[in-house]
Amino acid sequence: MQIINSINNDKFKFDEVDFKIVTLLVLGYDNKKISSTLKIPLSTIQRRTRIILLSKIITQEYVPNFKILGIKKGLLHIYLRDGSLKQRAETISKLDGILSVSIHVGNSDIIAEFVYDNSECLVDIISEIKHMQGIEKVNWSEEIYKVPSSKENVLKSLKKYWTDHNNN
Repeated sequence: MQIINSINNDKFKFDEVDFKIVTLLVLGYDNKKISSTLKIPLSTIQRRTRIILLSKIITQEYVPNFKILGIKKGLLHIYLRDGSLKQRAETISKLDGILSVSIHVGNSDIIAEFVYDNSECLVDIISEIKHMQGIEKVNWSEEIYKVPSSKENVLKSLKKYWTDHNNN
């Protein structure tokens, strides 16, 4: 599989070794442990890991635990009257309290993950979005508990798509 590096548009071949490195990174292995597990020189693993990270095949993300910090977190389901999806999503992404915004097909057009202190903050952000041009309605939900998915399930899904893609 050929992948384009998002930093400098270089192309590289994503092969079976890269797939194994991604698998071990997802399991929490560091480069030294990956090197000893795969019996590949550490410098090679470091180089390949750097390329994998730069190409954004996988991402490293540190996120605050808002629940422990006493901050409420939820989702805003935003429905549009018009087709200005990207423009509305970009505008919403700049609002205070918005953590991420994604465009969807199916039910709601835009889903925004957000944080807020209290009901007044919640009403303010919903009101601000509802007053934007082209917004039909906004529904919200508050996250109560997040059920973690197992790394093994993530890897099983990755392996299925890797196998399907490389057998065709």
